Amino acid sequence: MTLRQIRRVLWAAAGSLALLLIAGSVLATTDHEHDRAHADVLAPLAIGTALERPKVAPDIPLVNANGQATSLNAYRGKWVVLAPSMTLCQEVCPMTTGALVELQQSLAKAGLAKRVEVVEATVDPWRDTPSRLRAYAKLSGLHFIQLTGTRRNIHRLWKFFGVFYERVPEGHPADVDWLTHRPLSFDIDHTDAVFIIDPAGQLRVVDDGMPKLAGPLSKRLRALLDSQGRQNLAHPELPWTAADLIDDLDFEMNREIPASQAPQVHPVSLAAAKQQLKGSPRALAELHDQASELIGGIPALTKRLAELRGHPIVLNIWASWCPPCRAEYPLLATASARYGRQVAFLGVDVNDSTSNARAFLKAHPVSYPSYDGASDDLGALSNGESQPVTVFISATGKIVDRYLGAYDTLPALENDIEHYSLKVTG
Repeated sequence: MTLRQIRRVLWAAAGSLALLLIAGSVLATTDHEHDRAHADVLAPLAIGTALERPKVAPDIPLVNANGQATSLNAYRGKWVVLAPSMTLCQEVCPMTTGALVELQQSLAKAGLAKRVEVVEATVDPWRDTPSRLRAYAKLSGLHFIQLTGTRRNIHRLWKFFGVFYERVPEGHPADVDWLTHRPLSFDIDHTDAVFIIDPAGQLRVVDDGMPKLAGPLSKRLRALLDSQGRQNLAHPELPWTAADLIDDLDFEMNREIPASQAPQVHPVSLAAAKQQLKGSPRALAELHDQASELIGGIPALTKRLAELRGHPIVLNIWASWCPPCRAEYPLLATASARYGRQVAFLGVDVNDSTSNARAFLKAHPVSYPSYDGASDDLGALSNGESQPVTVFISATGKIVDRYLGAYDTLPALENDIEHYSLKVTG
């Protein structure tokens, strides 16, 4: 099971518990909604993958930028945000440094600066000496912790976190070292990710992807980027932000936030969605023509899935009586309007009354239809899980992933669409 897949397991239990706790009608009254809007709520997980079973990071000897012996254990008692990086990276690492500078500023504003350490550790133990780390800090203006170590210990460190890195040949012509002004002899490919470690030294949250800055990258850091790096800066893959990391820290710390500050998504109207989806391929346009309709049954769904071969599919299994399903619907409405020219969206309303489902769809319109049926009839699509379940199907008809439970945030849903619908080709 991959780290990203771990979060699917988390929501299965959460969904079942919600169904046990809620009986009868789940349509909230206006008074209840008014009360919730003024209450404090637990901060949601924004974008990372929360580990079901946190793992204690090993006590591996490392060296800081001052040449002093240290390890991750030195930061026990504090939360740690850790990212792999290297001072000679030209594709992503300068962006990572910029995003972590933003994070450090946000932590200070949130009153969390004394509780959280921001750390970069190298994936280039061949060249990232303490003196080079100090030079990079001076160049970039960073004021957080930088770590390096022996090749063996850096390998051990990143093996635990699942970070891949390897030396690869330098391009032609060779890039120039910003510090020595000499041509480089090799490059390093590595995983882009960020990790949250709790005060007990346990890995709690993993987010694989590239950073997305809230503001402009400093001129000095931008100057380190090559053409691919500038493209990544404009269009990062699976982006995470400093604000996302703050939200994930709040989630792990069980911090309460005002309900008004919880992520809010206001989906576009069907008219606006129709405008966004103009020019869609015929098979997808036919879905949009059936926006928010409840049609057919499981045999009709099976036929539709076959007709959609050649297009990736996002299939959401829901019910009008299911609170998590209702909560994530604005996210699906927004995402389907954004990605509906490339991805086929479909819904399956299960174990529900037709009248209740149609009333819900009328009140919460989306740019795609839903089929009605029973969860037991869905076979491999559902695996008998509680609702909601979002199934990602490749253009060849292969199920590539399932997300169990409701998405909490739009970035989390959109990242999975980018990863499982637009990147997967098998």
